[in-house]
Amino acid sequence: MPRYHFDLIDSTTVADHGGQLLEDESMAIEVADRLAQELSVVRPELRGKGYKVLVTDADGERVHEAPSDRFRLV
Repeated sequence: MPRYHFDLIDSTTVADHGGQLLEDESMAIEVADRLAQELSVVRPELRGKGYKVLVTDADGERVHEAPSDRFRLV
C-alpha cells in the first residue's frame, strides 16, 4: 500500500512526517477532506484564515488540497 502525507498549511507548513498507508489516492483524498472538516469544527478560530490539508504521496508529489474553509457548520 502506498504512503500518503497530510500536511497542515497556511503561510507555513506543519509537516506530517509519518504519513499513512492507504489503498489509493481516492482514499487519501477522503481522509484529507475529513481532516479539513474536523479542523473546521474543532478549531473554529482558524476558519477564514486559509488553512488547508495538503496530501502528498511518498515521492512528495501533490495529490490533493482540502481547504478547511469550504466546510460549514450545520
